[in-house]
Amino acid sequence: MKSVAVVPLDIHKKFTVAAPMTREGKVIAKFKVAHKKKESMEEFFRQFEEGTDIVMEATFNWPWIADLAKECGMSPHLAHPPRLRELAKGMAKSDRKDAIFHGRLWLAGGDVFPESYLAPREVREKRLLFRTRLLLVSMRTKVKNNIHGQLFRLGILFEGENAVSDLFSVKGRQKLSALELPDRERYVLEKKLAVIDNLNQSIQEIETQIRKDLEQDARGEILDSIPGIGEILAYTILGEIGDIKRFVNGRALAAYAGLLPLSNESAEKDFGKKTSKRSNQFLRLAAIEAVTGAIQTSGRMKSLHARVKAKNKKKAGKARVAVARETIELVHLLLTKNEKYREERPTRPGSKINRKEEVVKKFIARVAVDPNRASPVWLYADARKGSQADG
Repeated sequence: MKSVAVVPLDIHKKFTVAAPMTREGKVIAKFKVAHKKKESMEEFFRQFEEGTDIVMEATFNWPWIADLAKECGMSPHLAHPPRLRELAKGMAKSDRKDAIFHGRLWLAGGDVFPESYLAPREVREKRLLFRTRLLLVSMRTKVKNNIHGQLFRLGILFEGENAVSDLFSVKGRQKLSALELPDRERYVLEKKLAVIDNLNQSIQEIETQIRKDLEQDARGEILDSIPGIGEILAYTILGEIGDIKRFVNGRALAAYAGLLPLSNESAEKDFGKKTSKRSNQFLRLAAIEAVTGAIQTSGRMKSLHARVKAKNKKKAGKARVAVARETIELVHLLLTKNEKYREERPTRPGSKINRKEEVVKKFIARVAVDPNRASPVWLYADARKGSQADG
């Protein structure tokens, strides 16, 4: 079909509805292609000229259709589902009308079509193991939280002399084993612990496989320098981001990860800020996972966590989100500058502290010539304090 300018698709689980359109927006025909045989979809694509634009909504099962379209010489494009729904509000809905609406948005050109990132096959293949690991880590966290809830329900608190930093460490498991519980509560607790053990083993096996397949990247080393981000998380984040140039700044990347608080005000009333669920949930999970390590190893992150937690005593989760956002914005900054993370900022040239450091260096150089002068440590402290030290 030489007159076709775009082939919009409305994808479902078992079939796809297509409405090929001309440059003027005229619908040439309607097709319903079953997914039972991939040959049917391939035959459908082959009737169009190479390079024809194929537009589709980014549904859960878009990858195989986009890959097949590319193999057939087509040019596939994805539409962002939430923005599509906003644009289609109040419109009549059917499979055919949805497909036509996608096509008209594409033909309108400019920024009208809400195009979404179409990750290449090699990127999606790398994401597979990383996303499976994040899924299992998330499941493990839910089971652990459920165990904490079970103990709170029974009035069991590990505080004071009985405190334990990690209830699921060797020491914590010993304390759990020593608890006197009703038979039914003990049975349920042991089942949950068995699930955690199985998840731990699966996560460890996946991480071993990831390390075998891992292709070293300088960008991975940059992210590995950020507090809380290890080798696995570094490459997980890289896989989810793709090309960092897609994001104009750290704020845009934080929004993509669902870590940017959005205002919620009406009639001069502030209902508080909330993060959006319309985001890359896997990138969000990776950033949240990095929080625990970040506040343990970084004074800067620990301070941020403490400040936000003190202001939101009834919403402790906000502190973790704040640290996760800071981490993600650091990811954008460091990848853009191609630099590794440093906890302390370098002194600004010409600043007061910088000048004092220069005085210390000159003094140390003089001491090397005249050992009868005062101790360099004495002058270093004096320069830091900005006052004369005792004799």
